[in-house]
Amino acid sequence: MDERLVRAFGTSAEQTFNDMFGLKAKAEAPALLVDSDDHGWDITGLVGLAGQGQGVVAVRITKDLVGRLLQGTGVEVGTDAERKELEGGLVGELTNIIAGKATSALKGLDIEIAPPVVIRGPNHKIGWPAIAPVIKLGFSIPEGRFEVDLCMKI
Repeated sequence: MDERLVRAFGTSAEQTFNDMFGLKAKAEAPALLVDSDDHGWDITGLVGLAGQGQGVVAVRITKDLVGRLLQGTGVEVGTDAERKELEGGLVGELTNIIAGKATSALKGLDIEIAPPVVIRGPNHKIGWPAIAPVIKLGFSIPEGRFEVDLCMKI
C-alpha cells in the first residue's frame, strides 16, 4: 500500500469535510478493498485520473448521510427530483475536491482529473481497473460513515 497515496487522500478527505461542513472526520485504518455484493453504499462519486498518476477515485456514501450533509448546508430543497439532483451534485463536488487536493499534494506529478460521475443505487458495482490494488480509506463523522476508495498507479 503506497503511503503517499494514503496520506494525500486521507488528509484531503479530512480537510474537505472540515472546510465544507465543519465536521471532523476520523480516519479508520486503511485497508485493501474486498469487493462485496452487500457494501451498503447508495451513492458513489467517481473521477478518473490520467497523466503521471492514473486510476480511479471514488467517494462512497449512504443516501441518509448525504441528505444530512445537504440539510446542513442550509440549501432549500423543493421536490424529490431537486433533492436527488442536489445530492448527486454534492457527492460529485466532494469527489472532485478530495481528488484535486490529494493530487496537488502529490508534488512533482502532473495528474489530470476527469469530471466526476455519480452512480446511484443500493450495492451498485464499480469496475475497478486492474492497474493497482484498490485502497479503502474509511472515515467516521458524528452523522455517519463515508469511504474514499482509490485505485492508482504512479
